[in-house]
Amino acid sequence: MIRAAGSLVGVSEPRRRRVDVILDPAYLSGVADRSLDDLRQMHGECLEVETEFSYVRRLAQARIGIITAERDRRAAGGSVGDLLSALPRILADDFPRPAPEHTRIPRLLAPAPNIQWRRGLEYLINDATLVNLPTISDDEIRRTLAKLAELEEDTSKRRREIHAVIDVIEAELAARHVSHG
Repeated sequence: MIRAAGSLVGVSEPRRRRVDVILDPAYLSGVADRSLDDLRQMHGECLEVETEFSYVRRLAQARIGIITAERDRRAAGGSVGDLLSALPRILADDFPRPAPEHTRIPRLLAPAPNIQWRRGLEYLINDATLVNLPTISDDEIRRTLAKLAELEEDTSKRRREIHAVIDVIEAELAARHVSHG
């Protein structure tokens, strides 16, 4: 038997991805009646999955930045050396930070080393595109950027949905902390 959010799932049932289990409305049903240990387990599981999504999102964003810079370099007639020297600037996080009250400080900075990302577009963050960047066609660059944008958008959407689940669990944990002071 496999334990999933306080309930037992038969081994013969098809195994669902953790994100699908977490985002299923049944995951939060009866949350107020769950034991403190179950809530903590659910919270930890949500944080692990959120970390995976955050990691993939950051990888997609970095690749978008690098490939966009390559596209722009080609248009300007620069050299591969120009692209390489621009990498620190490309990868720097120079976007304005949100106010602290609107920020989620990650508790985990990277997913477990055995992350198995199988969402359909994962090859975009694991392939040899960056190694072969100077030799791939302009059309391939456009296609890759479009697919990476799709991956980043989908990952961001799912991450926000996971945050909503985390918020419910954290609110229940906080309520219990206050009531048991």
